[in-house]
Amino acid sequence: MGQNPLIIERSDAGALLAEVRRTLEASVAPGDRITVPTGRTPEPLFAQVVADPAARALWGSLRYLQLDEYLDPPPGTESFRDTLARQLFDPLGVSPEARGAITAPLDPMEGARLDRIHAEAGLQVCLLGLGSNGHIAFNEPGDRIAGYHVTKLTAETIEANFGGSVPPPTEVRALTIGIDQILAARRVLLWVPQPEKQSLLERVLTGPIDPQIPATALREHSNWVVFRTT
Repeated sequence: MGQNPLIIERSDAGALLAEVRRTLEASVAPGDRITVPTGRTPEPLFAQVVADPAARALWGSLRYLQLDEYLDPPPGTESFRDTLARQLFDPLGVSPEARGAITAPLDPMEGARLDRIHAEAGLQVCLLGLGSNGHIAFNEPGDRIAGYHVTKLTAETIEANFGGSVPPPTEVRALTIGIDQILAARRVLLWVPQPEKQSLLERVLTGPIDPQIPATALREHSNWVVFRTT
């Protein structure tokens, strides 16, 4: 049974980031498993964590599970696994076993392996961003497949992630955590600092639950927090 989220609003991006970090760190204990996104938004969060000895101790004690990974991106694209390693895991000294990394995205059995990791120790916190078409992780519009699965990215997502470097009709696929696994997390944090996404976020919060806007599925969760700009 879902309920309305706690909404934390700040006009300053730095203040909003501080609330995300405070809430996440208050929600976990050493050994808990969490997810974190990649991209531009979390980069300053990771930089803060790496620079703060107290945060390093906590974040370095956690276990992780990678949300998603490209299968066939344009040449020269850094994998999300490598991005997380460079920005967070290597500086913190997180062991390979605790990273929950997607190590072989093209392997047909990789999703089943990640499902087993999820089943062995569920998520305490799932930190997410909001895609420009309403996706969470890489669950694209209309996607409600259970468990880790391969999905074809929409043209809108390809444009947002790669710009003009992937001319149509080139396909880009990804391996992604399932919405069911996101909803199984004890707490979900949805971080949407971008002003241009606030009208979409309003639809997520107030419109009907709609498979064409995957983030609306979060309204089925009983413990979620939204961080937004004002």
